[in-house]
Amino acid sequence: MGPTGAGKSTFIDRTVGRPDMGAGHDLTSCTREVRAVRYPHVDGVRNFVLVDTPGFDDTFMTDVQILQRIAHWLYSTYKRNVKLSGLLYLHRISGNRMGKTPLRNYNMFKELCGRDNFKNIILVTTMWDEVTEEVGSAREQELHADFWRAMIALGSTTHRFERTTESAWKIINSLSVAPLIQQIPREMVDEHLPLHRTTAGRANMATPTGLMSGTKGIFKLFANGRKRLPNPIPQGSRHRLQRSRPLLSITALRNLSFGNETEMIRPRVREIISLGGSGACSIEGCQGSLVWVIPVLQAALCMAELVRIPYLEDVISASLSVAVSIETITGTHHALFQVLETATLLVNVVTEGTQEAGLPVDIRAAIKDFAKQMSDVQGIVQNVVQRQSEIRQVLQLTDVRVISACAKSMRSVYDVLQQLLQLTPSLRTSLRAVDDSLTALKRSLAIATCSCWSAENDYVIFVVGPTGADQSWFSEKLFENDDIPVVRSRQHVQVLGCNHIYGPANIVVVSIPSLYTDHEDSGGEDTVVDLLKLWSFSETCHSGILFLYSLDSDSTHGKTLITRHLETFSKAFPNKFPVPSPAYVVPTINSDSSLPSETLGHRLSYLKTMLDGDGDNWHASMFPGVFSGQPEIAWSAALLLLKDIGETRARGSIPIPTEPALKRIPLPLPSGRLALKDLAELLFTRFRKREKNRDLGAVITLGRTVLELTPLQHPQHCSALINVADLLSERFEQKGSKEDLDEIITLRRTASESIAPDDSQKQMILLELDDNLFERLKREDSTVDLDEIISLRRAALEHTPPPNRCRALLNLANALHEQFQRKSLENSIDEAVSLAQAALGLYPPGHPDHTLSQDHLASYLEMKVGKEAPGAHVRGPGVNPSGSSSSDIKQSIKKAVSNKFEKIPLRLLHTPTGVLCGRDAQISHFEGSPQYKQLLSLAPSFDSQQLETEIDSVVSEYFEFITLSHKWGSGEPLLRDIEGKSIYYSGGTDGQAKLRKFCILALRRNFQWAWSDTCCIDKDSSAEVQEAIGSMFSWYRWSSLTIVHLSDVFDTGSLAGSVWFTRGWTLQELLASHTILFYTYDWSLYSNSDAADHKTDSTLLEELQNATGIAKQHLTNFSPGINDARSRLHWASGRCTTRPEDIAYSLFGIFQVHLPILYGESVQNALGRLLAEIISRSGDVSVLDWVGKPSSFNSCFPADPTPYQTVPHFQLVSGDPASPNDLDLEKAQKLYSNLARLPRAGFFNSKLVLPSTVYPVTAVKLQGSSTSPSRYTYEIHASGLTPLDVTLSVNLGEGAGRYILVRPWHPKALPTPTGDNDDAVWELLEQLKQPFNALLLKKLPQNEYRRIASDCMITALPRDLNSILDSQVLIPEIV
Repeated sequence: MGPTGAGKSTFIDRTVGRPDMGAGHDLTSCTREVRAVRYPHVDGVRNFVLVDTPGFDDTFMTDVQILQRIAHWLYSTYKRNVKLSGLLYLHRISGNRMGKTPLRNYNMFKELCGRDNFKNIILVTTMWDEVTEEVGSAREQELHADFWRAMIALGSTTHRFERTTESAWKIINSLSVAPLIQQIPREMVDEHLPLHRTTAGRANMATPTGLMSGTKGIFKLFANGRKRLPNPIPQGSRHRLQRSRPLLSITALRNLSFGNETEMIRPRVREIISLGGSGACSIEGCQGSLVWVIPVLQAALCMAELVRIPYLEDVISASLSVAVSIETITGTHHALFQVLETATLLVNVVTEGTQEAGLPVDIRAAIKDFAKQMSDVQGIVQNVVQRQSEIRQVLQLTDVRVISACAKSMRSVYDVLQQLLQLTPSLRTSLRAVDDSLTALKRSLAIATCSCWSAENDYVIFVVGPTGADQSWFSEKLFENDDIPVVRSRQHVQVLGCNHIYGPANIVVVSIPSLYTDHEDSGGEDTVVDLLKLWSFSETCHSGILFLYSLDSDSTHGKTLITRHLETFSKAFPNKFPVPSPAYVVPTINSDSSLPSETLGHRLSYLKTMLDGDGDNWHASMFPGVFSGQPEIAWSAALLLLKDIGETRARGSIPIPTEPALKRIPLPLPSGRLALKDLAELLFTRFRKREKNRDLGAVITLGRTVLELTPLQHPQHCSALINVADLLSERFEQKGSKEDLDEIITLRRTASESIAPDDSQKQMILLELDDNLFERLKREDSTVDLDEIISLRRAALEHTPPPNRCRALLNLANALHEQFQRKSLENSIDEAVSLAQAALGLYPPGHPDHTLSQDHLASYLEMKVGKEAPGAHVRGPGVNPSGSSSSDIKQSIKKAVSNKFEKIPLRLLHTPTGVLCGRDAQISHFEGSPQYKQLLSLAPSFDSQQLETEIDSVVSEYFEFITLSHKWGSGEPLLRDIEGKSIYYSGGTDGQAKLRKFCILALRRNFQWAWSDTCCIDKDSSAEVQEAIGSMFSWYRWSSLTIVHLSDVFDTGSLAGSVWFTRGWTLQELLASHTILFYTYDWSLYSNSDAADHKTDSTLLEELQNATGIAKQHLTNFSPGINDARSRLHWASGRCTTRPEDIAYSLFGIFQVHLPILYGESVQNALGRLLAEIISRSGDVSVLDWVGKPSSFNSCFPADPTPYQTVPHFQLVSGDPASPNDLDLEKAQKLYSNLARLPRAGFFNSKLVLPSTVYPVTAVKLQGSSTSPSRYTYEIHASGLTPLDVTLSVNLGEGAGRYILVRPWHPKALPTPTGDNDDAVWELLEQLKQPFNALLLKKLPQNEYRRIASDCMITALPRDLNSILDSQVLIPEIV
């Protein structure tokens, strides 16, 4: 297909290998008929047929005629079951723009094909030899990006035709062989639509070009004169049409042939639109008459073009659009037909008047307004098309306003036309017809609902119940749905606009007052009689009963109550009315009822038993739900009742019984049940999407109703099953009901059995069924469910292509693993291992699925080993799995392994087996690994340097290990507890469980080796303990990952509260680890962070800083050593250890010191040795800034790290800088020299050698009484210092001469000279005049001193600069 000149005939000629026999090269189109060419395919097996079609811009034919010929050919072949396999649309690339003609061709082509066929369509560009490649490519890109984009997105492809046989065959062979869904023949043959009502036909008629081209042939029939309408004309419009002078005659239109298949597309003859004087209409008659109105308007459009009346073409085009649109609508309000009739009559008068007398000037303005208003009516029709079919008969207020405005504009044209009566009396009759039609239009607008509604086809629901049942409450809930409007309403009766359920009918809901009462005159029977008369219910009405039964009251006479009430109700019916046959009893409770669920269950059971009993005249079915104000429940009951009413109707009329008998009789399925299903789906979709006040149980009931209304063979039966299952799943997640889960499984199983194996939805259904069965398996431990799960997963694996098989393999392996756990079937665990190994081989290391497969394999191996052989065998040293002799390559590997062993712990846990391995076992595992064998095989391909690099890389990667940081708990396994065993099969203490969890986590993170301080150190060997403590910081530093298990952290935000932050050993584990992850009590990752290292997570790093008081730069990049010792002691000051001396040993790695581990020594001794080492190596006197109890090791050291919690702080003193004119420069230089000669502080022979400036105490005065008898507050006066107060636990007595205050000195504090030495002197004086922490020393014999510990910092302040110059320098030895 394609426009004229696109090269269609040339393409066919090239395909069959003949010259351009049928191609045309002049200005006229060469193809005027549909031409089919049969030719053998190149495969020699089949034939193919190429069909050449004329373009929609043919030289001699209109678009309508071309469409008729194409449709006729498609129609004929379709009836012979000849199906198309593909469509080619040809477009000239030589065209410099997409003009109206090619665009119209393309749009018509789309409508002919239909969206479902786009994947079988190839868009072909031709005439490439007429343009350059650059120009052609640009135009091709524009076609792809703009005009053809929608079709390409839906599956169409594009090709270039190079005017060669090879190019033509390439295009043909790319077509799919699947038959197309042919839209036009399907609509015409299967749906019996005339051509102009098909999708393509409407598209051709909807444009002015299409409408005008469609009437060219019609207009020719009447170019030589007009003919009057023949008689007889149907009553109603006959007198108006006889008075008018229409452009065309009905007879001529009847005889007009629309192609060769006239009988195929010619509908039954209908009368021209007739609404009469009462406003009543017949929708069937109106729509039939449109078949003739459309051609009349088409011909009028051509006449308007000839007479050139301004804006008249717009009026006719809008009227034609309205007519074509109305023809597709079912149940349209008759005012739209009436306005169309009036417009047609008025257009006819205007056209006639123009030819006979000419039109006055002022009619142009009136016609212009008429065109505008008719365009607005066209907009109304488009809105009506989009509305639900049930409300199309109802005019909205905006519709009335627009149609009224259009009627006013037509009245204006009519008034102007009346001026022509003086000149053209012949138009008087035609104008009178317009006037009558305008009057009928005015009356029709006063009717809100189309009056063609007839009660004889209604479906009546009688809502019945005893006093207190509140029938009106139930009825109101049916009327809340906006999708189904109330089209009529009076007391007790509401009419719902639900036409076309079992035909053109409505649902009438009648709320009957209580009929049975103990009083004689209840008035109930009279009410029923009055309602039957008032609403003109005929004998053909179809009705049923919903009996509301309240569960709020405990009635033991419920059966009697129902029977007597229904008997009274039946007696109210006159003899000519059949007693409603189908009946449902609907249990109800008040929305605010406090009835216990157990009581409710008992009453429902009683009601069901009561209704199932025999021996009574009346029998009714119990509705499977409880109404408490939910519209979903109300509609479910109504829909089930309507289904039974329809089945009763299909069975035939039921004779009036001599005794009342309401029975629910199963009958064959009537066709109207599908319409009920559609209505139920509409309601179900609406209620399901409702977010507020949604009653899930009520929606489930409605979903079950949809399922009951959907036949088993219906394509949507599976969807109905799934919808109910999904809702039950939602409720199951909330309540966990076993009954819901069982029903979900039954529904999904039924759905899976009802769907084709190749349906894409089947796999999803099976997966959900799998999940549901597994959930029940966890609850009930049913082996039957497990067997079904395994079968489902085997089937899923068979239908899963190789690239996606990993998850399917692991799913089946999991099920077999479960089977092994329950039945101990060795074949199950062996197959699970095999499946996991197969999954492991699908992806390389590093891929997420590879890691997942590794985790699963680890779990299965653990299970298999646990059942087969606890205590896995580990090969001893000296075993060479390769079997080859020593060589240079093995020596190189051995050297690399030895170097690596210097950086890893002596013992490591092998995570795949759970066995603790020493050096020999570690070597044995490595020599048996694929990595080792690969190194041996690749050795010849490397030079020595490359080989060494590769060996180092492989060895380093193989021996990567993971460390555990935790607070020790009860039952921690020691080396002797697990040596020679697998931890996966050891005892069940909390500590062993923690170790197993840690190793499995390590395995899942792709680590073969793991280390824990509980069992990987031989604590019975002092030498190994000494080595471990000395190396522990390095081990954590060299580990690839540290796992921190916080057993007391349960949720995000509680990190700081963990006891882990109060333990001594965990400080170095935190600082040493480069990469760290925190896990909570249940071994789930702390926080929602997806960071591979929690030290890189800014939020978590902030929590760590707040919890530890350690700056972020130290947390992320800590360097061990003795620098800034006072800060590092502060970090540890709030921590504790189980063994007191460990608080000092845990700091050895942080300060990078190596001292003997002497368990049994006091904490004072252990901490003293550490502080002495720090001072000896660094001279750092800041460690002497503390307040508290002194150590027995040395009086300058604290008894424990707690005093370091206080951070020293000074208030700097500001003042004028020193001036050479005010000071003795010689004294200043001498002081500088004396301090420069002082050595660094050190520790020798258990004495602290502390270079200091000295301030002798001159007076000690006891201040008042202390609050504690062991506390003394003194005012101390010292040479060169201002007086200061000190609180001590030591009584100084009155001997002031025995005490000195000293200022510890560190050589780094001395300013370095830069050029002039005097600048350094002045800088020193500025430094010395600031406050400082002084030590109070007591002089002992042999020139030794002891520090007097104070309860607060002794902050001293030099009196002035002169006193500083007089300072003495001393190196006391402090014990």
